[in-house]
Amino acid sequence: MTDKITRTAERIASAFESRTPIDAIPDGDAPTTQKEAFAIQDSAFALLGRTPGAWKVGGSPGTDPTAAPIAAAKLYPSGQVLASAEHRNFGVEAEIAFRLGRDLPTRDAPYTPEELRDAVSSLIVVIEVVESRLQDWPEVDPLWALMDFQANDSLVQGTEIPVPPALDFASQPVRLLFDGAPAFEGTGTFKGGDPFTLMAWLANHAQERTGAMAGRGLKAGDVITTGSWNGISFAGPGVAARVEFPGLGEAEMRFA
Repeated sequence: MTDKITRTAERIASAFESRTPIDAIPDGDAPTTQKEAFAIQDSAFALLGRTPGAWKVGGSPGTDPTAAPIAAAKLYPSGQVLASAEHRNFGVEAEIAFRLGRDLPTRDAPYTPEELRDAVSSLIVVIEVVESRLQDWPEVDPLWALMDFQANDSLVQGTEIPVPPALDFASQPVRLLFDGAPAFEGTGTFKGGDPFTLMAWLANHAQERTGAMAGRGLKAGDVITTGSWNGISFAGPGVAARVEFPGLGEAEMRFA
């Protein structure tokens, strides 16, 4: 690990702990490649003493996906109340996640989407709570956003069901409510393409992780959330959020 990675990871970890956003990074310490941004993630995760319980992966067809680990301690059940004083952005994303039913260790042969479909044990309706450690987010360099765990704060897990054999994201409706009023409604609004292709990319990407994450791969029980259906919607102090995927389930949380 280079001094640059260590210094920038320390800044990210400090921003997590103090909840004081970063307004600048010296030019020589800012990531210039995805590899550096992922290394900063891994180092900051270790500095915070976190262990992974979930991953976020996202992208759109024709682009390189991105990923970030989510701490096991930041996975919450539906109905969770989060303290408003600990939040600045109050971002909310409606997402569909999957739980792995078996380990996917690092290996030479690439994982395929078909293998990931076989490896998942369930589908979970989730709310991703979005908070950035960067003062000017979302108007920041994409590599800065990536090193900042793609602005992930936590994941609220709702309904969990077996994966439907005929899962059709193109015709799947979604609704997000703030205090009972619609904040977003749509059908087929997922931009990430095939979620199993995204998860196969993640399983292959896992072998490139560094530090304490090196060699871990993906583990049975890991939750993988595959991207937003509403872009991002901003709630606020005291707001209750509810996500509904008709036919699949719902999840809810509130900022106290």
